[in-house]
Amino acid sequence: MMRVGFAGLGLMGVPMAQNIMKAGFELTVWNRTKAKADPLLARGARWAETVGALAAQCDVVITMVTNARAVESVICGKDGILDHAKPGLIIIDMSSIPPEISRSIAERAKGLGLAMLDAPVTGNPKAAEGGKLGVMVGGEMATLERVRPILESVSSIIVYAGASGAGSTLKLVNNLILGVAIQAVAEALVLARKAGIDPECVRQITTVGGARTGAMETRGPRMIAHDFSPHFSTDNMHKDLSTALKLADELGACAPAAAAALETLRAARAQNKGEMDSAIVYTIVEQLSGLTAGGSRT
Repeated sequence: MMRVGFAGLGLMGVPMAQNIMKAGFELTVWNRTKAKADPLLARGARWAETVGALAAQCDVVITMVTNARAVESVICGKDGILDHAKPGLIIIDMSSIPPEISRSIAERAKGLGLAMLDAPVTGNPKAAEGGKLGVMVGGEMATLERVRPILESVSSIIVYAGASGAGSTLKLVNNLILGVAIQAVAEALVLARKAGIDPECVRQITTVGGARTGAMETRGPRMIAHDFSPHFSTDNMHKDLSTALKLADELGACAPAAAAALETLRAARAQNKGEMDSAIVYTIVEQLSGLTAGGSRT
């Protein structure tokens, strides 16, 4: 049984790490704020004082951190994973970062005789708790097969996308769909209100038929209730859509709907709502449509 390390214990990281432990893997954890590891330590996980110490103790290290800067710091920084990794260590980065960063780090790891997969996930904290995430993998297939039991403990589906960077690319494609869908849900609910129709009617009718979407099912009720507690933050969605559009520009792909959705996210961030759930775009559409949260005209 491989010894697994987990770095990055946020909303997604903690339940993912718990499921890895439930699958029987010996787990060691590290996080910048140790208190976030308390639920795992109480269940028997070990604590590493540094991310370098984590790498030195484990056969596989999973990173699940905020952005590319954090990934590079944790893996490539001074006294990071690469500085202390044992020969044969497998690194699985499950963060959402640009594909070129994934490829660059993988090359550095390969030069040290280490293997790396980029394996970002799709799903929310509830899906993470249930071990029902989707995992998108880039890297060597042989490496994936070695760690498949670990990834299966957190997921309901694993999709192998191709060489290094392909997992990160597929995540951008996936989140382009999600970002546009959330924008469409916000516009539909506001339009219903403007027309005098209870937005709840929209939610109900879209549980069947071609307009059914995960965005309506998960974000629609929260938009109606004005509950924007973070599940997938506006800052993270802005990051992913920005990166997706940069990739589209590089490849000559047209993505006008995603560009429009990005503008609404940008407006939300300008109003200091970046840490709130990305469903907050509903409030921007409300404002642009002359509505207040209560439904009256502004």
